[in-house]
Formats: sequence, C-alpha cells, structure tokens
Amino acid sequence: MNRALLSQILKEMRERLLKGEEIGDMKVGALLALGHQLEAIFYYLGHELGTFLPTREEKDPTKLSGALEKVIQEYHVGEVLMEKNTQEIIQMKMKGHSSVKDLVDKGIKAEGNFCSFEAGLLAGMVEKMSGIHCFAQELNCSLQTGKEYCQFMIVFQTD
Repeated sequence: MNRALLSQILKEMRERLLKGEEIGDMKVGALLALGHQLEAIFYYLGHELGTFLPTREEKDPTKLSGALEKVIQEYHVGEVLMEKNTQEIIQMKMKGHSSVKDLVDKGIKAEGNFCSFEAGLLAGMVEKMSGIHCFAQELNCSLQTGKEYCQFMIVFQTD
C-alpha cells in the first residue's frame, strides 16, 4: 500500500467534495494506491475520508441523524432520507451518490451490494462526530432493487 499516494488522493477527494465536484475517478486512483479486494478497500477508503472531513461533534447518538444529514449535504455526498435514529442504529436512504449515480439510469444491475465506499464514508463521519466506534452496511442497493435510493444502516458498537 502506498500511504503517501493514498493521503494525496484523500486530500483531493475532500477538496472536490467541498466544491461539489465528482470523485469517481479518484476512487480508481485509490485502488492503485491500495491494491485489490475491492469491497473492503472501498469501505476502508470511504471510512478514512469520513474521518478526515471536518464535522461538528454530536455525542448523543439519537441526535446524530440531523448532524449527519447536514454533513452529507455540505460535502455533496448525495441526497438523504433519514428513516430511523436510535441509541443502537441510524437507518437511511441515499440517492445520487458517486458509486451509482452514473449507473442507475443505464439499466445496469448488480448481484450484491455495490456501495461499500459510501458505507465506509458514513461510518467514518459518524465515528468522528460521535466518538463512538460503528460499522455501516448497505442493506439494499439501487442497482439491485431498481429503486432510486440505496438503503444504509449504521450500527453503534455498544461494548
């Protein structure tokens, strides 16, 4: 793994997100820096970027959905619809994010979940805001279901 290249790519991604610019091509560069194992690599990359983005602190897990929604809008990550926010989980739908936005209207279908980058990004942002370790997972991908939103769940580690 080329950490210097990865750091440069993460910096460029952050700058592009702030400007509302595309980051899809940067993901390819990150693959070159990291190697193979795509799903885990994209999750890791998203998580690292999420912890790198400046966010507002929110220690109460039940209030995180509002703070997370603001960060997602500020960095032009996608359009979000919050479904559930408890002490244990945040569940949400998101559309227009970089992994699928150019594929949705082209009839492309995926067998499994496709948006591990966004799952990692959400986990990283929530961890940074809350100080609580968490894991995020895509529950339903629009490339699987044909719906306009991908569904994600963020689970807080309680032990």
